[in-house]
Order: sequence, then C-alpha cells, then structure tokens
Amino acid sequence: MILSSISRRQPALHRLAHSHTITSLHTHGPASPASPTNSDAASVEWKLRSKAGRNFIDRMRCTAVGGHGGDGCVSFFRDVFVPRGPPNGGDGGHGGSVWLEVDENETSLGCVKQQLRAQAGSNGRGKNMHGAAASDLVVRVPRGTLVREIAPEPVEPQEAQAEEAAGRRKGAHNAYLDELARRVRSAEHVRREDKSSLFVHYPRWEERNDVSGIRLPPEYSAHLRMLREGTLLTGDLTSHGQRLLVAAGGMGGPGNPHFNLPGDRQPHYALRGLAGVTRQVELELKTIADVGLVGMPNAGKSSFLRAVSNAHPRVAPYPFTTLNPYIGSVDYADARQVTVADIPGLIPGAHRNVGLGHAFLRHVERSRMLVFIVDVARPAPWADLLALQHELALYCPGLAARPCLVLANKADAGDRARENFGRWQRCISPATPLIPVSAKYRKNILKATHAIRQMLDSLQPRA
Repeated sequence: MILSSISRRQPALHRLAHSHTITSLHTHGPASPASPTNSDAASVEWKLRSKAGRNFIDRMRCTAVGGHGGDGCVSFFRDVFVPRGPPNGGDGGHGGSVWLEVDENETSLGCVKQQLRAQAGSNGRGKNMHGAAASDLVVRVPRGTLVREIAPEPVEPQEAQAEEAAGRRKGAHNAYLDELARRVRSAEHVRREDKSSLFVHYPRWEERNDVSGIRLPPEYSAHLRMLREGTLLTGDLTSHGQRLLVAAGGMGGPGNPHFNLPGDRQPHYALRGLAGVTRQVELELKTIADVGLVGMPNAGKSSFLRAVSNAHPRVAPYPFTTLNPYIGSVDYADARQVTVADIPGLIPGAHRNVGLGHAFLRHVERSRMLVFIVDVARPAPWADLLALQHELALYCPGLAARPCLVLANKADAGDRARENFGRWQRCISPATPLIPVSAKYRKNILKATHAIRQMLDSLQPRA
C-alpha cells in the first residue's frame, strides 16, 4: 500500500527534487558559490501551488506611516465688551503611532498588512479646545520577529511629483508612491529656511504676518530634527508583550496662545501639525524553540512531533508532507515544558534550492540543540546524517556544530533497520547519542525525551 502510494507520486516528487527554482525567501546566512542570485525571481511558491490553504508567511515587507498631527488654531476671545480679547486657539492633536507587539498566540506574519497607517490628529478649535489625539495602531506579530528598516532611495521632489502624476493618469493606486511623494514634500517644507510653510495664518493675514524671526517651541523643533535625522530601525521581538515603535506619530501644531509675547499680544498665526514618520520595514520570523528537528523528507519528523507533543502536523507516507514549520510543546512530569520546532525536510543540494531549499532553516537558527531524525531502514542512514550536517554548515557556519542528538527512526522496520543500527552504533562518535525509536508506534519515545531533557539541562539557559 505504501509502495503504491509512493510510486503514484514519483513523477511529482522527481520534478520537486530536481528543481533549481530559486526561492524568494532569501536567507541571511553566508552565501556559498552555488547560492541563488537575485536574478532568479521564481520561488518555491509553485511547489506549494497545489497545496490549498497555505497561509504561513515568515517574511514580508510593509510600510508603516505615523499619523499626521493636527494644525493649531488661530482664534481670539470675543465678547460684547471685549472687541480685542486674548488669543484662545487650541493645539492640534498628535497623530497616532504604529507599534509592533508580540503575541504568543500568533504563529505567522500573515496577520500583518502591507500598509500600516495610523490615524491623524484633529485640528485645534477656538475657545482653547485642543484637537483630539489619534489612537495608536498596534499590530500583533509572533514571537521571534526580526524588524529591519529598508533604507529609502533618495528621490528628488520634482521626480516624485512627476511619477505621482503619471501614476494617477494611468489610474494606478500605489499607496507607497503617494506616501513617498508626500514625505518628500514634507521634508522640503522642513528644510525651508523661511519656515513660512510651517505656519497657519488668520484669514487675510498671511501677507501681514512676519514669521521669519519667530522662535519655534522646543518640542516642535525636536520633532523637526527627528524628521531630518532619522536613523535606521532594527529590532528583535522575543518576549510576549514586548513592543517596538516603528513609526512615531506627528506632533500637533501649537495654537496662537503659544506666541502671545510682550511685543505681540495678538498673534494671528499658529503652527501646522507635523507629518508622522514613514518607514518601509522588512519583517522576518525566526521561530524560537528549544529543540529543532532536522531530517530528510519522510524520515518521521512530524510523526515524532505528534508522539511527544500536543502538535498535530500532517502525516502521510510520502515525502514533503510538511510544508510549513510546526511548533510543539513537550510536557514533563515536573511541569517543565520544552518547545520543539519541526521544519520541512532537507535533501542533498538544498543550498541550491533543490526540494524546498533553505527557506525554512531560519526557524532552527535559534534552537538551543538539534535533533537529527534519520530513517534507519534506508540503505545508508549514516550518509543521510552527513548530508544534513553538510547542508546546515553551508547555510550557517556553526549551526551543525551545536549540541545534537540522533534518533534512528523506523527501527522496527525489519532486518535491514536492525543491521544498519548495529553497524551505525559501532562506528558513531560517543559524543553523539544515537537512540533507536519508532515514532509511528511510539516506541522508545520516553527515552528520547529524557535524553533531550538531559542535554538541555546541561546547556546554558537562554539569555
């Protein structure tokens, strides 16, 4: 029955194993001479196209835009017997900020939109009524998310306006291009020496107001410096509830009472609200687990995870059943919990994107130890272990040298499995524990989990 099902899938698996399509999920490990180049635009998506319901995303780019601050109000107190009262214009409300918050219930970046735009603050009003501050936009991300800002390319204002106008004529709706043009215009306003664009004037007083010598409030000047001298954002979200400010909201403009000076008791001007910070960031999910399962396709990694944890990955008698990483939790009698990460299978040549490539190896980078699961019923299981260690070394130097444990799965699969295990046990290094198990029938699982616990206890705790 198993052989017939494998033979029916042999043509598809042959194409899968011999494909050299380059993945779009580029890794950050050191590139080998045979590493894929950026010119290869195809990805592993075609390999997963026939698998319906795949919503797992572990790498994406998004644009975060802080809300614009509200403008200050130019208003004066007026009454029957007070024709020239003091200024009473309210301040503009601050724009909302964009935050990333870790939620341990999230497992994928699919919950993050490509456009993260916070609300703008309200304008100030008369009678000292300040504008309402906008609420912050809090985006929940899974634990282990890396945040890196992409440096914007310098764009001249004329070019940005021309591209924006051309896009509108063609009917294009590119939110990032529109936001880039708005940001360039805002930066131009900030760089102007006369500061006239930062002020809002009383009706018919724009020509009469001389704002060249006006001193800006310290908070306002500090926000202007932040817009001019922005630094690239980086962050690592590793604990539940941890927050990271991605795009700060713009400051609301002060009303005209802030400019009530001895030399000018009737200021007919106020400050405009400032634009929020705009950033294009790249999010990358690197799962944080104590143990990482590595093995060839159809070696029994998912079966082992189902046997020792509360996870329920898909199990089938053919390779590449697991297409997304799975996380399981192993509960011990003393209430200790150990997290185990299962990734899709690797085959020789994965660094050249054969099979599913190295697209998911980032999820075992942070594992404290590795568990190699090898099908001991294969003709040369020790060669499979060497191939796995070689692929890990090509992906990230030092990853294959981490503390590891080898599980000889399918040890009950007949005489060949017993002979291979006996031969392997005699030649393997004593520093690498070799344990025979049967994940399908859950034999010798307790000994494997006990060895994992002992090895984890001997390591330094995670920082």
